[in-house]
Amino acid sequence: MILDDVFQFLRSAGLAPTHAAFSTDYLGHSPRYYDYLRCSGVAPSLRALLRLAMRLSDISHATGDSLNGNVAGQLAKRVMASALSRCR
Repeated sequence: MILDDVFQFLRSAGLAPTHAAFSTDYLGHSPRYYDYLRCSGVAPSLRALLRLAMRLSDISHATGDSLNGNVAGQLAKRVMASALSRCR
């Protein structure tokens, strides 16, 4: 799941040390939302995906690189593609 990849990146960067921080700060939901998604196999909400893509884009742009130039940008593109596929 793309969220697992993003969480691992954010945790290793020191930006989301726990599932609760990831759920609230990056997905915009309750502290146990990410755990719920992982255990139930339910797809994340479109709102959560869009919020996450924007946060990752912000992280990417803060480095001064393009979206292709760093891991955050590449993850932002993957998350946005996932969100767009839900709209089709």
